Amino acid sequence: MVLEAVTFSPTVTLPNQDSNNQPIQYYLVWASIPANDDKGIIIDNVLEGDEIEVYNTAGIASFTKVNMEPIKGIVGIINAVAGGAIVLAEPEMAPLVAGFTAGVEAIIAAVPSELGNARRTAYGLDPGTGDYAKDEGGLIVCMPESNGAIYATDKYHLTGDTKNQGRLYKYYSDATKNVNAFFPCPVVNDSNDPTSPNNGRMSATSGKPGRGAVNILAFDERFDDNAGYYNVGIIITRHSNLDQSAQLKKELISSVPNTIFGSM
Repeated sequence: MVLEAVTFSPTVTLPNQDSNNQPIQYYLVWASIPANDDKGIIIDNVLEGDEIEVYNTAGIASFTKVNMEPIKGIVGIINAVAGGAIVLAEPEMAPLVAGFTAGVEAIIAAVPSELGNARRTAYGLDPGTGDYAKDEGGLIVCMPESNGAIYATDKYHLTGDTKNQGRLYKYYSDATKNVNAFFPCPVVNDSNDPTSPNNGRMSATSGKPGRGAVNILAFDERFDDNAGYYNVGIIITRHSNLDQSAQLKKELISSVPNTIFGSM
């Protein structure tokens, strides 16, 4: 396996091959997304058939009555290819972890000491009340079919009993479903059918021919009164190159240091 730290900026372009011209099977992406950034982070060169999966999140944000210094999100990436043992030891990981941590610390420095109201986790959950928000807060993953960032206008608000049951697929608006966007939500009501509309979504597969971009940002329409941030772990599977079992994916995810999604 080959590890390559590519960038720490709001935008990353997935390389087609590693430095040895080997096809890449998985991309491990860490992102930190300020809640007041109306562009979020962008993952470009996503191909038809690529699966975008959110595997971990951390952080909290508020969505009303707080001002926060404008600051951009950051992205760090590891490319994984088949071949040889998977060794993610401290020397290999240290530069990536240090760079990402420094970027997150800059974002944290911009967060006010007191957050405002309408606090939400990345899954849209208010940790104080246990309610899920329908119209703002949490993350939205805008797949290539979305052709850019999606904002919390009426046609993209969640419906039904989202408040009590979570951001289940059956509560997505038709507009959201039509562009293959998803709200990360780990709620599973039907474990026998991962695609059941009674479940939340943690992944989607690009159906756009050719290449496109994925935008990931806080779900809102007005961003100037937001504060806080979300750290997000994303794994991208390039199914067209896949020739190994899921073990490589599991080992790649398990290599991530606890500090990435712990308190910083």
